[in-house]
Amino acid sequence: MKKITFAMVLSLALASSAYAQNVQVIRVDGGSMSSASVSAVEHKEIGKAVMEFMYDYRHLRDTSDVTSEVTDRMILQVGYGLSKFSSYRTMQIDSLIRVSTADQIQANPDRYIGGETFSIYKNYPAGKFTTTDKIATDWFLVEELIPVQEWTMTDETKEILGYECKSATCTFRGRDYIAYYTEEVPVADGPWKFGGLPGFIMEVRDAHNHYSFTCVGINSKADRAMTIPEVSYNKTSRVKFYQTKHRYDTNPIGYLEAVSGIKVNITSNGEAREDLSKPRELTYDYIETDWKNY
Repeated sequence: MKKITFAMVLSLALASSAYAQNVQVIRVDGGSMSSASVSAVEHKEIGKAVMEFMYDYRHLRDTSDVTSEVTDRMILQVGYGLSKFSSYRTMQIDSLIRVSTADQIQANPDRYIGGETFSIYKNYPAGKFTTTDKIATDWFLVEELIPVQEWTMTDETKEILGYECKSATCTFRGRDYIAYYTEEVPVADGPWKFGGLPGFIMEVRDAHNHYSFTCVGINSKADRAMTIPEVSYNKTSRVKFYQTKHRYDTNPIGYLEAVSGIKVNITSNGEAREDLSKPRELTYDYIETDWKNY
């Protein structure tokens, strides 16, 4: 069966300057559908990064197919008393959107989408983690107390980027992980929500290799602003966010119709594609799986 991959513009809202404000892109890939909102938003500076760490973030879109692996380049910005973990590609796309017109985006939408939409802010506000993420055109914000990860040290070691790393394991929100950390980097932090080890986490992966983060570069003389989008957020709990995300991921067109009040009709070669509007089962699970227990 021939695999279908294309992207189209669903809706377009322009400012008088003719620069893109909100372009909704629908993507069809192998019979599955998703949508992404291309929009320029303002950001507020919350601190300065003094060190930056690049990670390759890998995860499977289909846990039964190792070739379905998706990779994104992530950046961990570490400042005084706080840090931010986000997609470096998304950071680059945000800059590109600001200098592009809606016509340019419509002509080549693939150039303006991709990259993870979530950002993790540690110790922001003090004593808490803040997660921002986007579902279609909706922004969400989740605040939680800094989670406790109970690590067990092991004897396994490995070298990453020339640093000798020790290992530790833990169970966190439904998955078993092994992490490799070094005491040679003067930062006690790590990718995503990981931390709590006596050193810097260079690599972490779950027991089934469905999710992994590997440090691939270090900038010890960073001077880049750490920012947070200044948008209207839906403030919610972690569990409710995953419930909403699951609703969208299993039926993106139904979600868009519900939140917009607009009927969406998809056609291909002049024929209606009602199959793309039907709910579907996910072929993967989220990195945090415990939300289903609530």
